[in-house]
Amino acid sequence: MLFRQSLLAAVGALVIGLSAVAAMPAHAAAPMPTIVAETTKAVAVVESVDPTTRQILLSGPNGGLLTLIAGPNMQNFDQIKSGDRLYLTYRKAIAVALAPTDKPLAQPTGMTGARLAARGQMPAGAGFVAVSVEVQIDAIDRRAHTVTFTNAAGEKRTMAVRDPAFQHFAGKLKAGDRVRLEYLQSVSIKLKPDTGN
Repeated sequence: MLFRQSLLAAVGALVIGLSAVAAMPAHAAAPMPTIVAETTKAVAVVESVDPTTRQILLSGPNGGLLTLIAGPNMQNFDQIKSGDRLYLTYRKAIAVALAPTDKPLAQPTGMTGARLAARGQMPAGAGFVAVSVEVQIDAIDRRAHTVTFTNAAGEKRTMAVRDPAFQHFAGKLKAGDRVRLEYLQSVSIKLKPDTGN
């Protein structure tokens, strides 16, 4: 619960921060940030657990098998039993917005966080990574859907823009514009006991 609140707070801060960037005087007419987010969920069933090797055999929804080895840092390994269900949730969000052009490019920033289940509880964990980067647009190829940019370290790169929402955003850019990119990725894993045992 605490991690979910932290993650929601981080996403909220990301959206609020990007809204503030878009509303700065240098880009008073700029649209709101463009945000694309997706969530992937999966459920697997514990088929067997080997306490000696710490191997866990999982079966997925399509019948595929996967063997995991629980490292020594995994707490509560002895709580895992055959039939337990493992719930995985993966989220990512990317946001882009115009940034002011009257200052040097901001250096990249980032933060991470993680949380594990308390001792004696079913194994669980969650973590997130958030990164913020500013770049200057050098060129846009609207036919090939690529953007060439320079980052704060002076490195020039060309990137393909595949998502339609980001293609729309890139279509309005011109050489010399500054763009702030915010990236948030989170994963949570919970193991729930087999209620049939």
